[in-house]
Amino acid sequence: QEHQRRPTALQPLLDATFLLLRNQLMAHRVEAKVEVEPDLPMPDIDPNQIQQVFVNLINNAAQAIASTGRPGTVEVRARRWLDGVAIDVSDDGPGMSEGLAAQVFEPFFTTKPEGEGTGLGLSISQGIVREHGGRIMLSTEEDKGSTFTVQLPLATRAPAPPPDADHRVPTKRLRVLVVDDEPHILHYMRATLEAWGHIPVVAGDGEEALTLATRDSFDLVISDLRMPRLGGREFYEELVRLRPALATRLVFSTGDTVRGDTLAFLESLGRPYLHKPFSLAELRSLLGQVARESGPHVLLRDSRPAEVVPET
Repeated sequence: QEHQRRPTALQPLLDATFLLLRNQLMAHRVEAKVEVEPDLPMPDIDPNQIQQVFVNLINNAAQAIASTGRPGTVEVRARRWLDGVAIDVSDDGPGMSEGLAAQVFEPFFTTKPEGEGTGLGLSISQGIVREHGGRIMLSTEEDKGSTFTVQLPLATRAPAPPPDADHRVPTKRLRVLVVDDEPHILHYMRATLEAWGHIPVVAGDGEEALTLATRDSFDLVISDLRMPRLGGREFYEELVRLRPALATRLVFSTGDTVRGDTLAFLESLGRPYLHKPFSLAELRSLLGQVARESGPHVLLRDSRPAEVVPET
């Protein structure tokens, strides 16, 4: 959120990040090098969010080096860049092909073996950097390593014109119940919502979600349709019976809209839904709509997938 940002010196932030990751780097036989340009201006950032980005990039670099079976080096260099600062995170790992490099920021894409990563970190990091008015880029070559560059604006820079309302992270802090039986989806949603300043509560099936929904209050419920124990439809029906106001704030996420009965059910609700795999822009658009609604009951009236706002 905007009010959490402040001019932040990068040297102590990077030092603290490497201290946090010291054991992981040692385990992967990775040497760390940090170079911060003298008298570097301070970017206008939320230090906790940007540290999350650094942790992810450095961790990824260390794991890439570890995959080669040999020791390696991660170098971080912070420097001036036009009207801001740039932070390069470089490794001497295996690098990536052009095809892989084109997909690294997509949610759920990962080059790691099954069970060793969800492919969510770079997508979330990109969202954080963009919300700071910056950008993140990749330069890589097979067998020669990779460099991720994060560009951030300075605290003294004149504020940019506000982006389209649906593209912003809402300033209102939302309490969101996320229901899904896939752990990596819950991880993705929790990390993304927390990074955007919201309060996520997660449940692995409809029964657990119903227990949470009947004893707590939420601004929004995002639920999968097909789950064990208590599925999405049954969860919705129970919510209508027990918490009718909250039922008007339930949005389904599903990859099963090709089935006629599923589509008919979603359209009968008269509200938007998220089609898996959904993008950060779609999720941001949905949260923006909820945050803009006034009154105690949030009514999401459009019977269509949440609008996709192009990333810029």
